[in-house]
Amino acid sequence: MSVGCLGADNLARPFALAAWRSPDHPALVCDGVALSYAALLEQALRTGAGVAALRKDATPPRVALSLGNRAELPALFFGIVAAGGIVGLFDPKWSAAQTAAALDTFRPDLHLTTETAAAWIAAQPADWSIPAVDAKTPFLVGFTSGTTGRPKAFIRNQGSWLATLEASRVEFGIGPDDIVLVPGPLVHGLGLYGAVEGLSAGATIRVQPKFDAADAAAQLTECGVTTLVLVPTMLVGILDAAERHGRRFPALRRVVCSGAKLAPAVHDRLAALCPDAAVLEYYGASELSFVSLRSSREGAPADSVGRPFHGVELSLRDDVGNPVERGRPGTVWVRSGMLSDGYLGTTDGAGYRERDGWGTVGDYGWIDGEGWLRLVGRAGDMVITGGLNVYPAEVEAALRAHPAVAEAVVFGLPDPYWGDALSAVVWWRGSRRASLAELRGWCQERLEAYKAPRRVFAAADMPLTGSGKIARGDVREQAKGGGLEVVE
Repeated sequence: MSVGCLGADNLARPFALAAWRSPDHPALVCDGVALSYAALLEQALRTGAGVAALRKDATPPRVALSLGNRAELPALFFGIVAAGGIVGLFDPKWSAAQTAAALDTFRPDLHLTTETAAAWIAAQPADWSIPAVDAKTPFLVGFTSGTTGRPKAFIRNQGSWLATLEASRVEFGIGPDDIVLVPGPLVHGLGLYGAVEGLSAGATIRVQPKFDAADAAAQLTECGVTTLVLVPTMLVGILDAAERHGRRFPALRRVVCSGAKLAPAVHDRLAALCPDAAVLEYYGASELSFVSLRSSREGAPADSVGRPFHGVELSLRDDVGNPVERGRPGTVWVRSGMLSDGYLGTTDGAGYRERDGWGTVGDYGWIDGEGWLRLVGRAGDMVITGGLNVYPAEVEAALRAHPAVAEAVVFGLPDPYWGDALSAVVWWRGSRRASLAELRGWCQERLEAYKAPRRVFAAADMPLTGSGKIARGDVREQAKGGGLEVVE
């Protein structure tokens, strides 16, 4: 294939250029399979040929992928994108009913699974005529729970991810000499983008078939990994494993983390194992892409989510859409070239909204005098207790800063006096413990008194979503059902 066949607007072009420049360079290592850039490109070309054959008219072919973390997934992704098709990301852990609902929404021309993907790629021809692809061509449909828990199918076009790749190149600086470990699932946005970003930059990507904290810690020690891309719960697991086995991460240059804020103690533990690594926490959403960045090298306040990401403008607005002054809370609106095209099919009206080129998912926050953004929650998460509004995120941040608390989730529980009693579930740090009075006092020193939780529960196990985030709804139901220890 001539790289020139891939127009500048084709999202697969950066990967193809990397393969053309360094065909023998290691591209992907997954579950004992190691592929060079040339080998991965060949699989992508076969995929593109098969997808192009599905096209019946001007409508982009739709291909659903129900794969775990397998070596075929990046090849399928780039091949579908190069052919101007649309990737539908389906979690293989979904129930039959969830998969059926997603299929009904996406309506694919082809559905590839863990069992069928490799054979299908091998059966396709290696040569094909690559079509021109416009930057506005949709290429990805992913599923997010949004603000209400009801799955929504968001749509991204190729130009939006090209802009995202350029922004992350500026902020993260990943290049051909990097080895990137992506331990999370590739069917979720963080893992998929981490792999695509690295392969587009010519780096070597290491993927675990299933998250294994001890194996990830070993790879960080023994395989020259320079970049780690993951959610906070996975990072904590890796740190636990490293400390148990006395491991350090000598080559690690950067840790890219998203999904929730890292607790201050996690920063301290990470600095002890790799003091030269930059910690890059970004705030974003599937519908918005990158919004802000908090880098450990920029001196951002610990309770902030940093400053606007490269190429991003922020506007905080009141309930009728008027801008609010700095220091006052408002809904976070974003303008950039990275925004989604909204949702596929009918939705419940919650979640992503767009107005005059600005988009929001309903997050609420404020910007201080130095330009640092702080989040206090999402409109759908707000707890009204005693007639006062509390956003769980700021209470969770205060609890995480307590030396006995490793993680916290805050919500309201029905109460005849308060309406909703502000409640928290905490996970202890090692053998440390704290009383209810101590945790309330800690919060009252940092927040308004009414934002101190009135009930606190302690949990031993942490239920997680498929993407590795805390399953907040499950935690709340455990507390509501009386299945957790009450902190007196």
